[in-house]
Amino acid sequence: VRKPYHLSLVIDRSGSMSGAPLMEAVRCAKHIAERLEPTDVASLVVFDDRVKTLVPARPVGDRQAFLMALSHVRSGGSTNLHGGWQAGSETLLPGASEAALARVILLSDGNANVGEITETEGIAALCAQAAERGVTTSTYGLGQDFNEDLMVEMAKRGNGNHYYGDTAADLFEPFAEEFDFISSLCARHVRLSLAAAADIKLRLLNDYPVADDSGVPVIKLPDIAFGAEAWALVELEIPANRAGEGNSQLLQAGVTAVTPEGEPLAFADTLLSLPSMSVAAWEALLNDPLVQGRQAELAAGNMLQQARAAA
Repeated sequence: VRKPYHLSLVIDRSGSMSGAPLMEAVRCAKHIAERLEPTDVASLVVFDDRVKTLVPARPVGDRQAFLMALSHVRSGGSTNLHGGWQAGSETLLPGASEAALARVILLSDGNANVGEITETEGIAALCAQAAERGVTTSTYGLGQDFNEDLMVEMAKRGNGNHYYGDTAADLFEPFAEEFDFISSLCARHVRLSLAAAADIKLRLLNDYPVADDSGVPVIKLPDIAFGAEAWALVELEIPANRAGEGNSQLLQAGVTAVTPEGEPLAFADTLLSLPSMSVAAWEALLNDPLVQGRQAELAAGNMLQQARAAA
């Protein structure tokens, strides 16, 4: 028996979504509603330049209220994306602590052009704040003029996922994957803390949020499902005067997390010690294939960001 999911389906019905994109968004929302259990909690919000909550957050039951509300969604005017997202988030915040997962699912082309906030950084920062309070954000992009920067950044800062498709059929498979991931969660709020000697410099190579309030970097890792993993690649800069010391303790790593039910998970700290060796011995070492693979993944991610910026 699992705790209920709390989801808010937020649909962009602005003029730029009129026609096929809006039809596909509604189809996708119906698909999502049909996969929920009667005890799951969901809300339905639509927006153009105005924001309207069609169904407040409540148990899904037989889904008829959702399906009826979705059948009456029509396209309208400009795009108050921040207002729509905020309304969806606010329906979930009061009960977020009681949910196995609380998530806003935004179906939009991401073209925010009216409302209190329209720029990417401002909206993404609010997604990050909501995630800290227990409500995450996933974005599903539809339409020819898709604003990739905004939709990607909202999901990234909101601890969710981002997808794009021309039709609802394109989004069914990634949504099924996300739903299966949600159903298989084993660890949430995963935090990696790293401590090293004062003369050793640490550099995180992943693009994860890092808090450093106490002088010890605390890295916010993604949620983990059964059979999955979360990883970080860290570079150490070690001063030359440590050579000749034999085995040197370089790094202490600790991980904390909670179960989907909110119970704390405990893990023993791990220590990294490396022996001092000659230059010749160092150069004779074989590259670690796992580290090489992680480096390649990060390089590919950086290239994707550069391509997006260039586009």
